Amino acid sequence: MFKKFWWFISYYKNKYILAVVFLILSNIVGLIPPYITGRLTDMIFEDSIELNTFLIILALDLLVIVIKYFFAMGWSYFTFRAGNEIDFKTRDNLMTKFLGQSLKFFEKHSTGSLMGKSTNDVVSISNVAGIGTLSLFDSTVFPIIIIIMMMVVVDVKLTLAAIIPLPILAYLSILIGDKILIRWYEVQRAFDKLNTNVLEDIEGIRVIRVFNLQKSRRNKFEESGRNLLDRNMDVVKYQALLTPVQRIIPAFTFIIGISYGSILISKGEISIGQLISFTYYLNMLVWPMHAFGNFINLKQQANASMDRVQEVLDYEEDIKDNEGAVDLSVNPDIEFINHSFKYPSSEEDVLKDLNIKIDKGKSLGVIGKTGSGKSTLAKQLLHLYSMRTNSIYINGDRINKYNISSIRDAIGYVPQKYMIFSKSIKDNIKLSKPHASDEEVMRAIRLADFEKDLKIFPKGLDTLCGEQGISLSGGQKQRIGIARAFLKNPDILILDDAMSAVDGSTEKNIINNINKIKEGKTMIVSSHRISQVKDLDEIIVLDKGKIVEKGTHDELIKEGKWYSKQYENQSARSQFDEE
Repeated sequence: MFKKFWWFISYYKNKYILAVVFLILSNIVGLIPPYITGRLTDMIFEDSIELNTFLIILALDLLVIVIKYFFAMGWSYFTFRAGNEIDFKTRDNLMTKFLGQSLKFFEKHSTGSLMGKSTNDVVSISNVAGIGTLSLFDSTVFPIIIIIMMMVVVDVKLTLAAIIPLPILAYLSILIGDKILIRWYEVQRAFDKLNTNVLEDIEGIRVIRVFNLQKSRRNKFEESGRNLLDRNMDVVKYQALLTPVQRIIPAFTFIIGISYGSILISKGEISIGQLISFTYYLNMLVWPMHAFGNFINLKQQANASMDRVQEVLDYEEDIKDNEGAVDLSVNPDIEFINHSFKYPSSEEDVLKDLNIKIDKGKSLGVIGKTGSGKSTLAKQLLHLYSMRTNSIYINGDRINKYNISSIRDAIGYVPQKYMIFSKSIKDNIKLSKPHASDEEVMRAIRLADFEKDLKIFPKGLDTLCGEQGISLSGGQKQRIGIARAFLKNPDILILDDAMSAVDGSTEKNIINNINKIKEGKTMIVSSHRISQVKDLDEIIVLDKGKIVEKGTHDELIKEGKWYSKQYENQSARSQFDEE
C-alpha cells in the first residue's frame, strides 16, 4: 500500500509529520484522565482526600482535557487536509494526463471509465489519505501506547489476559478485507458501465426522443443500475461481517478484564481504582478495534481505486516530441512523400502512398466519396495519432524535427462536427484566442457569416450555448467553429467539411470571405461540395485512400472523370434548389 501512495506521502510528508506528532501527543495526553480517575477513586475509598486536593485534581483533569482538545485540532486539521490535498492532486494528475493523450488513448478508455476514475476512485483514495490515516494510527500506534500504560499503571498479567482476543480481530479483519478488495474492482467496473450509458443517453437525448427509445434506454439503464447494485451488495455483505467482529471481540476483552481483575482485587494484587482505570483503558481500546476494521475496508477500496488510477497515470504517451525538437516559427512548405496511415483499430491503411506538395500560401482541395480518407488526410498535420513521421516534411525537414504543440499553434482547424462548450457564444469563439478584443471577435463573426444570427439570440454574444450547444442548430455550431478558427488568424487553415450544415447562400458568403483573407495563408479544404474547393490552387480526388485525380478545377473538368461528373450533378442540383 505505502509503495502505491508514496508519491503523495513524499509530496505531503511535512504536514503528515505534524499530523502524526499532534495525533501521538493527543493520544498520550488522553491517557492521563483514566489514571487520575483511578487514583481519585482509591483516595476516596481510603478516605484520604481533602476538598482542596479534590479541587486541584479536578482542575488538573480539566486542563488535560483542554490540552487534548488543542492537540486534536492539530491532527484533525492536517489529517483531513491531506484527504482534500490528495483529492485535488489526483484529479489534477488525471486531467493533465487526459489533456496530453492521443486519440488512441480515448479509444481504449471509455468516457464513463475515465469519469469513474476521476470521481469514485479519487474519493476512495482521498478517504484513505484522510480518515484512513487516522484509522491506521489509531489502530496501531494508539493501542500499543494504551497497552503499555495498562501494564505500567495497573498490572502486566491482567493486561496480557485481556488483549488475547485482539490478534483474532486482526486476522478476521484482514481476511474479510481481502474479500472486499476483489469485489470492489467489480463495483468500479459496473460503475464505469453505468456512467458510460448515462453519458451516451444525455448526449443522444434528441435521437432517443425522436425514435421513441425512452423505454428501451430506461431498461438498459435499469440493467446497468441493477448490476451496480448487485456488485455493491457483494461488498456490503462482507462489510457487514466486520461489524459483529468489531463488537463481539471487544466484549470478550471486557469480560476477561473485569473477571480477572475482580480476582486480582480479591487477592489484594490491585486496587478498585486500578480496575476502574483499567476498564477506562479497555474502553479506549474499543475505538482502535473499530478503526482497524475501518482502515482495512478503506485500504482495500483505495488499493483497487489506486490501481485503476495508476493504470491511467502509467499509460505511456503514444506521441512524443523528439529530443531536440524545435519550434515551428514560419508558415512552412508542406509535403507528403509516399505517405500512408492507418488507425490503431484498423487492419489496413486508410491513406496509401500519397504524394502531395503544398507550398506556403497555397491551397489544396480534397474531395472524394464518403470513406475515401478526406478527413483523415486533413488531420495528418495535427498529429492526433501515432503515425509515420518519415513521410511528412515541413520546410524540407521531417515533421518530427518540430514540436507538435508549435505545429498545432500554427493551425486553425475546423472539423465537420465541432465541439461546443457549455459557455456563452463569445466564450466559445474566444477559446482559440482567450484575450481577443471585442473588435477581433466581431471580425471573426462577420467572416463566418454569423452576425445575422446574433439578432435572434436573446442576449446576443452572451447567450449560453447549453450542453454541447444544444440550443444551436448544426449550421450555427459550424459557423462558431469557423469564427473560432478565423479569430486565431493561423498560418495554416484546415477546413474539414466545415460547411456541410450551412445553406448555399451562407456557404457562398463564407467562401467569398475566405478568398479575401487567404493571401499568404496555407489552406487545406476537405469537402463533399465541389463549390468549396473549385477556386483553390490544386485539387486532389481520393478513392479508398489513394489519389485518383489531381489538378486544378478546369483541368479536372477537362479530364471528364469522377470529378467532372460530380460537378455536373452538383451544379444541376444547385440550379434545382435555387428554382
